[in-house]
Order: sequence, then structure tokens, then C-alpha cells
Amino acid sequence: MTGARRGVSQPIIPPPLRQSIRRKLLRWYDRHKRDLPWRRRAGDPYAQWVAEIMLQQTRVETVIPYYERFMKRFPTVEALARAKHETVLKHWEGLGYYRRILHLHDAARLLRRDKRHVPKTAAALRALPGVGEYTAAALASIAYGEPVAAVDGNVARVVARLCGIDADILTPEGKKQVGDAAARLLSRGRPGDFNQAWMDLGSTVCTPKSPRCDRCPLATDCLAAASGRADVLPVRDGNRKKPREVSLFAFAFQCDGKILLRRRPKGGLWSALWELPTIEVNGDHREAMTRLMQSGTAGPLFDDLAERCGLRIQEVPIHAGTVRHQLTHLSLTFQVFVAAAAHCKRTANGQILRWVPPVSLSNLSISTAQRKALRVAVPFLEKSTPTLHSSSRLVRPGAPKLGVAAVRSPGWQISRNVWFGDTSKRAMYDPIRRGISRFQPDAPQVYATWGSTVGGCRWRTHKSNSCDNLFFH
Repeated sequence: MTGARRGVSQPIIPPPLRQSIRRKLLRWYDRHKRDLPWRRRAGDPYAQWVAEIMLQQTRVETVIPYYERFMKRFPTVEALARAKHETVLKHWEGLGYYRRILHLHDAARLLRRDKRHVPKTAAALRALPGVGEYTAAALASIAYGEPVAAVDGNVARVVARLCGIDADILTPEGKKQVGDAAARLLSRGRPGDFNQAWMDLGSTVCTPKSPRCDRCPLATDCLAAASGRADVLPVRDGNRKKPREVSLFAFAFQCDGKILLRRRPKGGLWSALWELPTIEVNGDHREAMTRLMQSGTAGPLFDDLAERCGLRIQEVPIHAGTVRHQLTHLSLTFQVFVAAAAHCKRTANGQILRWVPPVSLSNLSISTAQRKALRVAVPFLEKSTPTLHSSSRLVRPGAPKLGVAAVRSPGWQISRNVWFGDTSKRAMYDPIRRGISRFQPDAPQVYATWGSTVGGCRWRTHKSNSCDNLFFH
């Protein structure tokens, strides 16, 4: 076999060598094939379809538990088509690339509407939403035995090494050379098994790094192994863009023990999932954080967010923590804040909003990144927090009207609004300093009511004239 040179459209693979490669690879596959749940349902095109969609950009070991749970809940195209999108999303949550399930669900509904079965040819399958060339070929060959080569990343790597293809496999020329070679090597008698054999070989033996050539059934036929270039091939574009770094502020707005979530629009990143109201911060996020903590505003973006959510923010947002999440093309950093909202509107400006008790968050479809943000925010909201109430008749005559208060007590980190006479100010407890740095010795008499922001806790009232528990400035 002669390796392909740059500018050569296809590798030269003599027919006798093709037969030898097919026999060796299928013999190896029959002995070493992985026991995967979708392979136990090889004759079920729907089962193969779901598997191939889940396997896009996702590792096999990650997919298996999701696949089994999904197929138990939606065992047929009909069951999937009848299900509500929220229910389907919940069973996909955590797999990422949510556009996949959006397309799969739409395709199932399309087939149900037209009273059709899963198409039997790769060409017909490609007409379905979310089904590309590889997925169509894999499904048609495995479920229906159509002799069409399915080339994914694993297959491209194995074929490029086997045939010594020097062209960048991410370029049109490289893809054509790999596709032509895979088509010529395909077993027409067992196309589905042959395609899966390529996949297994690439996943377990001909791996991206440190390929195990000593265990490869095709080692004696491999040009890359013969020339000592197995760790060099395939050639890939070395100038691929690095993930873009994005800074975001996520806000856990709270009202009556519930957290505000909004639903993302259909299509795009995290399609139709629930999230904390989030804004992207351009420039130095530290400067925006300083403005937010000191004045309660991060500029027009924050004001616009509150307005679009129909909120009147009741207190300066408190920074709960930082969350980082890595996507293929994005490096996300969330600064998570918590704040009380004065009014609880359920819809605003066309957005789909929902006020959710923390105990019910697990019932909604939420991305992994936003789950991380919620894990940071919810403990702040679930802390028992003080609400200090006073009126003019409770304040000693002549006592100053003081604005900010904090309770010096372990575990309390956030307090709600504080009223002194006719003055309404914010209150905050600093868990680092265990109180406020300045305080007023001649503290007015107030009533302090302790309770939980989530509800369900007993309430009690305490009256104090001292600064032992209450600090003012």
C-alpha cells in the first residue's frame, strides 16, 4: 500500500490488501467488541439513533447510564414524540450539547406527525433534524445493513495512520482522502459491524496518544507503524482557536423563600434550559464587581437585567462565590451573587420566568454550569438570616436613625432589609470580620426577629439595648 502524498486524492489500496484488512479487523472485532447496551438492540433503528446522537462529542462511558435511563423512559419513537419537551430535557440533563436533544425530539415529532418509521437509507436519514453525514451512515449501516462508511474522529485517525495519509484530516482534502479510503475498505457483507470495529479499534487500541501498536490486528499493514509515525499521524490543524474566555455575573434573586429562574431561548447554547438571570461582563470584571458591591449596580447591563426580569432589587447583591466551567469553545467564569427582590413577577417582557423553592431545583432541566452556580448560591439563601424590624415608637426618643446593621452570630451571613424609623437601608454580615468594622455605642432599642429565608422555621423575637448581638454604623 502506497501512502497518500499531499495533492493526491486518494491512497492506493490493492484489492487483496483490502480483503486482508477486512478479515483481520472483523476477526478482532468478533473477539474483542465492547458489550454496549445499544448493541444488544442492533435491529432497533430507534435505539441506534438515540445512541448515535448521544455519542456525538461524548465518551461512551459517559453515555451509557444516560442512554439506559433515557430508553427506559422513552422506549420508542412514539413515546419520545408524545413527551413534553421539559420532560425530555430533564432526561438529557448533564450530557451537554443540548441542541442534540432538541433536534432528536423535533425529528421524533416529525415522524409521528407524518406517520413514518425511522428512514432506512443514509440519504433519507440526513433529511431529519440533527442527523449529519456520519450519524446517518452509522445508523443506516448498523440498523439496516446499508453498505456506507461511517467516518468519525476515531475512524479518521485509524484510517489516516493505516494508509499513511499526510494531509490535514480537518481540511476538505484530508477528509476526502480518509472518506475514500474508508469506503474502499468497507466490508459490504457486514457494514455495520465493520464500522463499529473501526470505532472500537480507535477507542481502545489506536488511541490519540500512545497508540498500542503491539495489540493492533492491522499493525503489519499500517504505514504509520512501519515508518514510526503512529504518534505523529493524523495531521491536524495546529492553529485551532483556543476557547474564548467569558466573564459572567449570575444573580440568585430571592423573594418569599423562592429563587428566580428564567428559561433560555430555544436554539443556541443550553437551549430551553433554566438558569439564574445571567449577564456577560465585558472588560475587567473586577471593576464591575466593585461597582456592584458598593453601589448595587454593575452599570446598564445590570439595570437592564433587573428591568427585563420585572424586578425591583431590595438590597445590594452579595458575592457568594466564583464558578468556572469549561466548554469546547468557551472558558466560562461566573461570579455568583445573591439579592432579595421586592416583587415577585412571574412573567416580564416576554421572558419565561419561574420562582422556584430551592428544594424543587432538582426537578428542572438546568445546565451543569448553572447547577454549579446554584450550589454556590443556595447555601447563602438557606442560612437562617435575621430580619430586623423597628418603628418610630420603638426607637428611644432622640436616638439616631441608623442605616446598616449586622448580627454577630455564627452561621448568619445575609440579613434582609432593616427599618429604623422611616429609614430603609440594607444590612450585611461580614463572616470574615464577624461583624461591621464600625458600630454605634448608643444603640437604639430594636426588636430583632430571627427566621429562615426559605421558610419552614419557627420565629422568635428578641429585644436588646446592648451591642453584644447587634452592631450598627
